[in-house]
Amino acid sequence: MALRTLAFLLALVLPTAALSTPAFAQSDDLTKRHQQMLYAVVQVQAGPASGSGTVIHSAIHGGDYETFVLTNFHVVGSAVTVEEEWDPKAQKDVKRERREPVRVLWQEYNDLSAFVGTSGKTADIVAYDEAADLALLKIRDRERGALHVARLLPEGQALYMSEPVFAVGGGLGKPPFMSQGVLGYLHEQIEGYPYLLSTAPIIFGNSGGALFRRGEHCRCYEMIGVPSRVSAAWFTVVPHMAWSIAMETVREFLRENEHGFILGDTRVVEDADVAAPMEAPLDDAGDAPGDADSDG
Repeated sequence: MALRTLAFLLALVLPTAALSTPAFAQSDDLTKRHQQMLYAVVQVQAGPASGSGTVIHSAIHGGDYETFVLTNFHVVGSAVTVEEEWDPKAQKDVKRERREPVRVLWQEYNDLSAFVGTSGKTADIVAYDEAADLALLKIRDRERGALHVARLLPEGQALYMSEPVFAVGGGLGKPPFMSQGVLGYLHEQIEGYPYLLSTAPIIFGNSGGALFRRGEHCRCYEMIGVPSRVSAAWFTVVPHMAWSIAMETVREFLRENEHGFILGDTRVVEDADVAAPMEAPLDDAGDAPGDADSDG
């Protein structure tokens, strides 16, 4: 009788123990979610408009730090103007483009999640594509880089419907936060460009942020898209039908605008260059050693 009772108790306890995740593993993944996703997403302010952006590169080149933030064009579009002006030399009206600087804001935390303040830097719009709805910002600060940089989905890596994903951005002007869902559809074309559908809710202000998935090959979080739009029905936003620009469009945009080095493409190296990124590259385990009508 005693043996049967013991066996019954073990049957209750052992499956629970086998399915539970060790506390240290939960803590490790929680740290990764903060460092590899949340901290890499920033707020972008262009005049009265506010949206999100993602740090996709920060390293030393030619003796100075270069830090680049990817966002949507519609987030910073108000900072770009093209007007016809009289050119006295040409003696005719010519079109002139002007780009105003924008503001990029980082949130600062203690103990991973305890918000302690915001720091901001000025950035210039160095490239944009209005049709693709992408813009690239370069931080003016040449003496300091960004500690946390999003890891971009490697070329050739497949995505699958039902994969868990996280959308990170400053919805409604709030500091960047996460929402979770799954990939719902992978082959939508919007205005000629490929988009991903996810059920991770987004709302106005998330535009320009990042959509991440956990890459099993690296056990780290990878940026797989740029949240840009939400669906709408009868003038009602449907936030869980969220559309993100696919990485193939991001890669094409960067290469066409001579920033393919961000993707690891060959770059002309000068004698003064120092290959010293702010954060050590991730190892194989992902750890650092030592119908879419409404904008999102």
